[in-house]
Amino acid sequence: MPEVYFRNIDPPTQAGVEAAVELALDFAGLTQGEVGKRCLIKINAMSQEVLPGRNTSPWLVEAVLSQMVRRYPGATFTLADSDVAGYPQFGRACLHWGYSDIAARHGVRIINLARQDYSEVETGNPVCPVLAFPLAVFTADSIINLPVMKTHVLSGISCCLKNHWGLLPRLRYQFHQRVHQVIAELNRQVAQTVLNILDATVAMEASGPKTGLPRACGLILAGRDRVAVDAAALDYMGLDQGMAPHVALSQEAGVGSMDYTQAGDAVEPAGFIPPQLGQDLVSLLERRLRAIPGLGKLLYRPEIAPLLGWVGTQYNEQVWFRRQGRSLLRDILHNSPWGDEYRSLPGCRGRV
Repeated sequence: MPEVYFRNIDPPTQAGVEAAVELALDFAGLTQGEVGKRCLIKINAMSQEVLPGRNTSPWLVEAVLSQMVRRYPGATFTLADSDVAGYPQFGRACLHWGYSDIAARHGVRIINLARQDYSEVETGNPVCPVLAFPLAVFTADSIINLPVMKTHVLSGISCCLKNHWGLLPRLRYQFHQRVHQVIAELNRQVAQTVLNILDATVAMEASGPKTGLPRACGLILAGRDRVAVDAAALDYMGLDQGMAPHVALSQEAGVGSMDYTQAGDAVEPAGFIPPQLGQDLVSLLERRLRAIPGLGKLLYRPEIAPLLGWVGTQYNEQVWFRRQGRSLLRDILHNSPWGDEYRSLPGCRGRV
């Protein structure tokens, strides 16, 4: 039965995260052979604006990189994520969240998977007969998965399994109506993920992944089994497993097991506010547009859908973030133990 390692972060600082990550990596016990020569570190960098809980926290990225570079000197490490549908945000996210500075300090590359060449895989799955992966996925000997713990109005949660959604940057919006089945299939196709460290320093609840509420938890979860870590995350978040069917579907697909044993610190369920589709205007609008007979299929053709994605992103940035996101950020900056860490980020300096 797979183990999931829980570790509280104490103190809530970069040094506290580094100590927790060191213990998590000791627990995982990865060998040089498992890491290989080329290791892809998959972060979540979906947001150019700094709002705690949206992206993988820079202090986790810093801690993992410093440890991995030291422990596995024979490996080359690459940080990676991709643009969201219809909007090239990844480069600015790397600047605003400090990922670019972290990568430069450790001498590693950052790649935008949306700018990579692709190779198609025939899955044998009628839900998604063909999936197109960036070449970096095929050339990686191993993948270290660094998601952030979030609720998600479409997939229920966005943790380890959903973080691999970013490995499908090409036309992935076409799978929104079958998101759970496709998450399970794409994870079945990506066999080289050797470790998952789930960032719950500041997580997100309610209408995530963009317009939810930051939730300071001061915690990381770690494990080799993506399914087990997500099952443990659901238990910690206090959410019903039926809210995120992709976790059980991934188990059925042979990706991992929902049965796990807990190691590390004892923690109590946090009781997250569950996601509700009606709370996220962009996702609700997409569902309603897709439901229009004839027009729905037309609007989500490849030549049109990116424009709709751009419009949705502009709403989240220019309207929602200005009206609500900034106040949520200020609350974390002034009332959370993680405020000092966020104030140090380039995207926060002089902005709130």
